[in-house]
Amino acid sequence: MSEKFNYTYSAKEQAEMEAIRKKYAAPEKTSDKLAQLKRLDKQAEFSSTLIAVCVGIVGTLFLGAGLSLILKTQFFLIGLLLGILGLCVMAVALPVFRKVAEIRRKQIAPEILRLIEEIEKGI
Repeated sequence: MSEKFNYTYSAKEQAEMEAIRKKYAAPEKTSDKLAQLKRLDKQAEFSSTLIAVCVGIVGTLFLGAGLSLILKTQFFLIGLLLGILGLCVMAVALPVFRKVAEIRRKQIAPEILRLIEEIEKGI
C-alpha cells in the first residue's frame, strides 16, 4: 500500500518561496521595459555618486594627512597646505556629482525617451 503524504506550507513560507521563484524566473515582457527604464535611471545616479564619493574620500585623506602633519612642528606649513588642499577637494565633490550626473543623463536620454514612448504606446 502506497500512502501519499501532503504538506502545505504556511503563508510566510509561501511568500518566501514566491520571492525566490521571482529571482530565478524569466522576467515578464510587460514589466521588462519599465525595469530597464528604472535601471537606466539608477545607473546615471550611481555612477555620479560613486565618482563624487571617491573625490570626497581623497579630500578627506588629504585633510587628515595635513592635520596629522600640523602636529609635528617642522611640518606645520606642509600640513597646513595639505589640509587646505583637502578642504578644497572635498568642496568640489558636490559640483563633480552634479556635472557627472548631467553628462550621464545626456548620454542615456535618447534611450530613456525611446523606452518611455514604447511604454506609453504599449509596445
